[in-house]
Amino acid sequence: MKGIKLILEIIGWCQIAFGTTLFFALIAAALYYAYTNDTTAMLAIAIIIAGFITGIVWATRIWIKHGTIEWLSRIRRIK
Repeated sequence: MKGIKLILEIIGWCQIAFGTTLFFALIAAALYYAYTNDTTAMLAIAIIIAGFITGIVWATRIWIKHGTIEWLSRIRRIK
């Protein structure tokens, strides 16, 4: 059972980390399409990387403090 719980926690961690990355990627895409040039492309990539790092840090903090599955189930209950 511990192996299954670990796999579920990892899947929850990925959902949190990649969800944050997707949010930052949408911001970067909007910025890039508004001002299309090489500098904006580099800035968009930097924004996506910052979003991925933010997602990693946030997901790890949630995993340590609450557990990702419990945290995600609490969010889904609020709807």
